[in-house]
Amino acid sequence: MTTNSNILVPFDGSDSAQAALRIAIDMAVKFDEAVLLIHVQPSFRTPHSKIFFSEEDIRSYQQSLYEEAIASGVRILKETGIKYETKLLIGIPKEEICKEAHNRRVRYIVIGSRGYSPFVGSVLGSVSQGVLNIANCPVMVVPPPDK
Repeated sequence: MTTNSNILVPFDGSDSAQAALRIAIDMAVKFDEAVLLIHVQPSFRTPHSKIFFSEEDIRSYQQSLYEEAIASGVRILKETGIKYETKLLIGIPKEEICKEAHNRRVRYIVIGSRGYSPFVGSVLGSVSQGVLNIANCPVMVVPPPDK
């Protein structure tokens, strides 16, 4: 199996995500790889959503949330001059992250952690723990920065 030269970074604009992105950038520079910055939005498809909102309205809303979430990451990436790509995914975050990693055959996933304990993370549905459990490539979980 061949691998692409990509490091996938799930990104929501949080301090944890920014810390993960900075580590991914360091790795990308050292290994001459590109960064794939992704953001996952929920589908917003419920049985009654189509009564109130058109598919176009929902997609437009998801797009604006995506652009807002990745803006700080794009600024950071532009400052470095490394190759990068951004992508909006729709669905359950841990599943979409791992599906994209598998489809792109990325070399690594670098993801920020909210800093929840394993118990709280399991109750709240930690994305980083979910990715660790189902990813088919190495995953680096970056702890939140000290405040």
